[in-house]
Amino acid sequence: MKKRFELRRSINYPMEVITSHWDEPVLLATSDLSPRGAYINCDCLPEIGEYVVCSFSTDGNTQYDFFGQVVRTNLMRRTEDRGEAGFGVEFLDSKPMERIQIREHLRGTPPPVPIMRKVSKEQKVIKRK
Repeated sequence: MKKRFELRRSINYPMEVITSHWDEPVLLATSDLSPRGAYINCDCLPEIGEYVVCSFSTDGNTQYDFFGQVVRTNLMRRTEDRGEAGFGVEFLDSKPMERIQIREHLRGTPPPVPIMRKVSKEQKVIKRK
């Protein structure tokens, strides 16, 4: 397991994403962001290892465009899965100054809190040991 370099922050930003499967940019939402990557909520997931282009703005003035690689996906199939379906992207070409600007903008925003998915009362939950 790779060690995380940056603290993720729980923030919802609109992010345009381009993959090899989509002909044009698709507007999605992030559920967390760090200067080195993001978790993007989406039901249609790219493959792990696929390259994407991510574009977003933190303050309305500064536009960030990064090449990224999908490092994890989550379809929310298990009852233990938390949050929403989506995929994690590692930004590959962020410059040090861009990382500093994003870090400063995110300062004071709390990290994401794990949220358990709601299970209907009729569904039997079997916990693994």
